[in-house]
Amino acid sequence: MIGSLTYDQVQLIADTLEQSAKTVDTITKNLNIEELQDFVSTVESYSKYLKTTIQMNKDADTALEGLKNKQ
Repeated sequence: MIGSLTYDQVQLIADTLEQSAKTVDTITKNLNIEELQDFVSTVESYSKYLKTTIQMNKDADTALEGLKNKQ
């Protein structure tokens, strides 16, 4: 878990953000709105951050479980 959310819930949020950013990027690509393009890039980066956080937490859970089993 990350906070009060399960990994699956965080993954769903990250996937939704990624898809939404792609949709906005597709719609606005020809409009050359730099501020919006910066925002979309930020949303994509945050989605990647969430996915990385999930993996790091899962790895930490695995490592902790291994330590628990040694006791």
